[in-house]
Amino acid sequence: MKYKVSQLEPYFSGEEIENLKKVIENAWITEGPFSKEFIEQIKKFTGAKYAVLANNGTLALYLSLLALDLERDDEVIVADFSFNASASSVVFAGATPVFVDILESDLCIDPKKIEEAITEKTKAIMPVHVYGQSCDMDAIMEIAKKHDLKVLEDAAQGFGVFYKGKHLGTIGNLGIISFFADKTITTGEGAVVLTNDEEIYEKLKMLRNQGRPHSGTFVHPALGMNFRMTDLQCAVGVAQVNKFKEIERLKLKHYNLYKELLKDQKEIRFIEENDHSNIVPFRTNIRAEKLEKLLDYLEKNGIQTRRFFYPLHRQPCYAYLGFKEGDLPVSNKAYEEGLSLPVFCNLKEEQIRYVCKTIKDFYEKEA
Repeated sequence: MKYKVSQLEPYFSGEEIENLKKVIENAWITEGPFSKEFIEQIKKFTGAKYAVLANNGTLALYLSLLALDLERDDEVIVADFSFNASASSVVFAGATPVFVDILESDLCIDPKKIEEAITEKTKAIMPVHVYGQSCDMDAIMEIAKKHDLKVLEDAAQGFGVFYKGKHLGTIGNLGIISFFADKTITTGEGAVVLTNDEEIYEKLKMLRNQGRPHSGTFVHPALGMNFRMTDLQCAVGVAQVNKFKEIERLKLKHYNLYKELLKDQKEIRFIEENDHSNIVPFRTNIRAEKLEKLLDYLEKNGIQTRRFFYPLHRQPCYAYLGFKEGDLPVSNKAYEEGLSLPVFCNLKEEQIRYVCKTIKDFYEKEA
């Protein structure tokens, strides 16, 4: 089906193409000059002392968990409202995810629920910064310090988002940012792990590069795997970082137009904006009455829809953990009411007006 309004379209221009040409002409397509430049850009932008690239966000989380030296039966507290990778990475690292509920306001992890879920097996907390906003990191770091726990920030959607002046992913022991196709800046696939801890950084370097400190040697002091990105991807990433301010401006412009056009629609509620961070909209996220019917109506009118995350505690692959469907009610309610609308940079004003008019038409017909 060809949509009148799709969910996603990457924001590319001539710089990405020119950079890719340079990579091909230089014939250095693995980690090379653009990889180094991309890392330096990210470190400068985020303020992170150390950064390493990874193949994608899922593997960045897995790599980070490996660097924390988790043991079997260790527990990692994870926000229930997140993409499956937040929890699956914990499982593949040999630990157990423990799901906790979220705040009704901004859909980020509820610090009070973290404290309630801590046991003698808990070793780490994974706050998930959702939809371009930050969790309450002061409260989370206070809990972590009190119980001697590590903090791994899942900031997959958080490029350009700052919590009280600190970029997401640089507040805990380490954090990850994804560069998947729908993220704020993209390399198609890819991610970065950020840390200010030199010991963790040294572990990350060995783990991501076949157990050796740098390529070109066949002596492997430790076990590791290949988590590297290519220079082709990083060439695109360099161009994307250079245009971040324009990306941010356009996304906020689209987001604010939705808010203006739907402000009087009583059946619609926008996710609250918290006061401890800026927002770089991942999408425009709303809570909607009669969601199932609305989704069907939008699709029939050529608007591609995207629901909120399906709660992790209800995912079939985690049935063995013993959660009941009714557990974690705030996360459940968010899924039952949640709809994400597109904000990609090339979205046209008339498309946003069409989406909003279609939503209004639906509720008028339902009334």
